[in-house]
Amino acid sequence: MPTLIPVGPYQTREAVEGVPFPYYIIPFDEDGVCVGPLTLAHLLENCSGYSDIFVFSHGWNNDWSTATKRYEDFIEGFQQQRKSLKLKMPEGYRPLLVGIFWPSQALEWFESERGPKIAGGETNPSSADVQSSKQLLDGISSQLNASQRPRFFELAQRDVLSQTEAIEFSQMLAALTSADDEGIELAAPRAEDLLAAAASLTQADSEEPDYDQVGTVGGASADIQAALSLGDIASALDPRSILKPFTVWQMKDRAGKIGGAGVTAMIQGLLSQSSARLHVVGHSYGCKVVMTAVSKLVQGTRPLRSAVLFEPAVSQYAFASKIPGRPDMRGGFFGALQRVTNPIVCTYSDNDVPLTKMFHLALRRRDDLGEGPVMAGGPPSKFAALGGFGPQETDGTSIPIQDEGQPYVFGGGGRLVAVNGTRTIGGHGDISNQSTWWLFYSAITA
Repeated sequence: MPTLIPVGPYQTREAVEGVPFPYYIIPFDEDGVCVGPLTLAHLLENCSGYSDIFVFSHGWNNDWSTATKRYEDFIEGFQQQRKSLKLKMPEGYRPLLVGIFWPSQALEWFESERGPKIAGGETNPSSADVQSSKQLLDGISSQLNASQRPRFFELAQRDVLSQTEAIEFSQMLAALTSADDEGIELAAPRAEDLLAAAASLTQADSEEPDYDQVGTVGGASADIQAALSLGDIASALDPRSILKPFTVWQMKDRAGKIGGAGVTAMIQGLLSQSSARLHVVGHSYGCKVVMTAVSKLVQGTRPLRSAVLFEPAVSQYAFASKIPGRPDMRGGFFGALQRVTNPIVCTYSDNDVPLTKMFHLALRRRDDLGEGPVMAGGPPSKFAALGGFGPQETDGTSIPIQDEGQPYVFGGGGRLVAVNGTRTIGGHGDISNQSTWWLFYSAITA
């Protein structure tokens, strides 16, 4: 991230109508504290007079240059499509864009759909891998007590851990996690949960990178030692294998904190300081950032106009009217359905390898091992991702993604519209193309 955040817009761009518009980037730390407070103040002081405000949030494993490039690619692609198709916006259209930047880097395996490369086991690790390893481990150690840090680094640097060491390492990591807020689990993962997830993931990528041979782990165990007998023990006891599920929990938790603590206040301010139509857009864990923020707005706040979620790395039950096995509970984002005027639109794709093959394995608990699919021919687990399999237990509708220029019908009465993007969304990060720009246009102007 640049050393100095500009006090004011990050860029000024020009809309298709020829009017200039400001493009801000507002940065937050891992606890949701805005680290560009003067920039945020400038935004809130100057947000009136615009017709539409768009708030974007990137997803997993994006550094400053990657995040800003993704935003700019989407903006530019959308602008070009508007020009080529002569797409009109409402009368008096004057946009203002806000990109959220949050610390989401951890392991490369999720976003890039590759295996993790944490320096330690490789014969000749690249400088980028070493830097990535250092950044990851430094970030985790900073959350530990000073007395724990030497032992943490000692265990993290091992090629193989003994059972006792694996338990100790997992206990350190589990203590840094918190309960899920999407309604599936009310307790934070335990050490044995991380170990069970590590075993599941190790089976899945034992022949890296063949994700088509995802195995299932059978036989729930009664204690933590038994959990270690699952899967390929030698690989499961590699500290990197335990770090995999931990980072999924950690980023999920962080996205919720940032959305609930920092982004909620920003959106609240934008809604109160302007009369603009407000739109939120998220990708991957960025969907959790924006929807947590929307869910926590003060009761009585005027509604947003639209929400578009590309390949959301959140629970398939996030918008559910009831959680299976918990009939008294609703999904964590259920309340957000009434805070957005247009139906909330989300995409899912069979081609999203992380969300169809890996996400639910990283989030599964020891007690869930051996369970079959949620439904025949359906999601493989109750932890399945919305962006991989679509929403469950909602009154929403599911429609196919359309080519540019082909009209969408978002009706049907449901407040949630799931768009099956398998035909045009080729992977987790493939969310900037002709069909997604057209979906975005259709959703915000519905």
